[in-house]
Amino acid sequence: MSSRQLTMLLALHYWGSALLGLPSMMIGLSGKDAWAPILLGMLFQMLIIPLFVAIYSQMNGDTMGQYLVRTLGKTAGKTMLALYLFFVPFLIFILTLRSLGDFTSNDLFIETPPSAIYALILFALVYCLYKGFNAVCRSTEITFPIALVLLVMLLLSLIYGADWSNFLPVFEKGVHPVVEGTINFMAYPNSEVALSLFLVPLMKNKQAYQKALIHSTWITGITLVLLTALIIMVLGESLPPNMPYVSQFAAKTVTIGGFYERSETVVTVIWFIVIFYRLILTFYIAAHGCAELFGLKQHTGLLIPLALASIPLAMNVWDNPSVIAELNEVWYLNVFFFNLLCPLLWYTAHKLRNRVKSS
Repeated sequence: MSSRQLTMLLALHYWGSALLGLPSMMIGLSGKDAWAPILLGMLFQMLIIPLFVAIYSQMNGDTMGQYLVRTLGKTAGKTMLALYLFFVPFLIFILTLRSLGDFTSNDLFIETPPSAIYALILFALVYCLYKGFNAVCRSTEITFPIALVLLVMLLLSLIYGADWSNFLPVFEKGVHPVVEGTINFMAYPNSEVALSLFLVPLMKNKQAYQKALIHSTWITGITLVLLTALIIMVLGESLPPNMPYVSQFAAKTVTIGGFYERSETVVTVIWFIVIFYRLILTFYIAAHGCAELFGLKQHTGLLIPLALASIPLAMNVWDNPSVIAELNEVWYLNVFFFNLLCPLLWYTAHKLRNRVKSS
């Protein structure tokens, strides 16, 4: 996997659900200043990238399972791998799959049962991973430019109806809403950079890995800042927090010259592209990690069982989409523990183990 491919894959993964749901969440927390937490969160994300680059060096080409066993011991390493797989990639996969079902059932295919939508997307995921994850990575060189061009089209469309006065006065409620928004943005979506450690064996060298993390972070951050700022300028700060898919609603308000209007189709196409890569990356990591956990040589044998298990889990993970607001209130705790504290623990434990061996 090249640095460019990893950059595109991570950017598509980060965009994932964020393009639809993140602006409403951030505006609900920080109001008209929602652009500031995204910028601060992006800067903080840049500061923790060296930690993952250092872990890359410690892994020395090993898989994540081999690294954890070598660092923490067999029992503790296997336990940590199992906990991480369940509470990060597999949980994200289930939640994202359910979000896809809710969006398509409520806005596109109202009479289609969600289970049919799940089965269709899972068939595509299993088929792609049977063809090989490297093929998925190469496909990003086609789909990423398409998604980026469509996103730029959406941003340019929103400029026409923008009202710059919606930003004023700046920081009217002080810094507390900005700090709260920054904490939540750090938890979603860029903090999932720890998932990239599972792709280390596919990377060429440390410099390529570091470059991919940096570029994917600023690409995602800048586009989300622009999207959130334009939504504030178009809709204000009171309406977006009550809309789960505020980006699509904002696109519906676009009317330019009486012939270019209702560009929500652009949002839908973008979202289907990015959500597919978010699903396929987390699904691959979950399957590959489980294969390591149970000592299997190939992860392909776990694709169909995991896909079948994910359908009832996605259907029952919550009763209605209103639960998402409650989930967002505690999600940052899960993210900070598994994607910041745990990597810091792994790095420190590896350094101590090497120091004990050398002494």
